[in-house]
Amino acid sequence: MNLLLTFKSFWVYTTLAVLLVPSIACTYKPAYLQQGRKAQVPERWKVEKINSPLLSPDEKSVYETMGPPQFIRFYRKLSPNREKIYAWVYAEPVRFVTFVNGKKIDYAVLDDDPSSLSQDQQKRLLWGGITAGAVVGLGGLMYYFFAK
Repeated sequence: MNLLLTFKSFWVYTTLAVLLVPSIACTYKPAYLQQGRKAQVPERWKVEKINSPLLSPDEKSVYETMGPPQFIRFYRKLSPNREKIYAWVYAEPVRFVTFVNGKKIDYAVLDDDPSSLSQDQQKRLLWGGITAGAVVGLGGLMYYFFAK
């Protein structure tokens, strides 16, 4: 009986960890943004202070030329590999500078969805999870009713 109780508590703790850890780790805030507040737009931060030693050479040149941006916005590149893109937004005059992996790019097709998975991958993951959950649920019911 003690072994069964230990086994059940292991699964309870594992389930709690699986549910809580992703919510803690889900942030796309850039490392060089030392102080910033969330803006009303999703995945957008109002810049208060930037840690300039953490900037890439391209970011540093833009920072020295134009100064700190008013906002930093996170996007994903609309492509199969869905690279992270940080857009520096300057309000006056209006300018939009984009960086992929710290390198300045002139043009990119942006996607507001912050997920690193494409829509096809998200659908596969959803239906795979539903199928796995149904199989595990049915297996648990079979075990509960017939294996006793």
